Amino acid sequence: MPKKLRKMLGAADSPYIVSLMRLIETQSKPTIAKWCMDYCEAHVLPIFEKHCPVYERPRHAIEAARDWFDGIKKLPEVKSISLNECHAAARELDDNPAAQAAARA
Repeated sequence: MPKKLRKMLGAADSPYIVSLMRLIETQSKPTIAKWCMDYCEAHVLPIFEKHCPVYERPRHAIEAARDWFDGIKKLPEVKSISLNECHAAARELDDNPAAQAAARA
């Protein structure tokens, strides 16, 4: 079965994507993970919370990821939180594509 292609804004060979990939290749996994958590918290979470201020599931998932990074939680628990909470929130938001995309991110 062929692998399903994911949607992407822009082209994979765009100069900004190529330069970002080169930068990523020079970084450690912990550095990339921390950047991802910080970026989501600063830029993606506010989009979600603007549309769904009472839903705390994506924020809870970021907190769980930070707990894993700090050695407080185990990865299977964090994966469960992420899949069960963020994806559940996204499934409930078919009428709100911005919030849905933010929950999936």
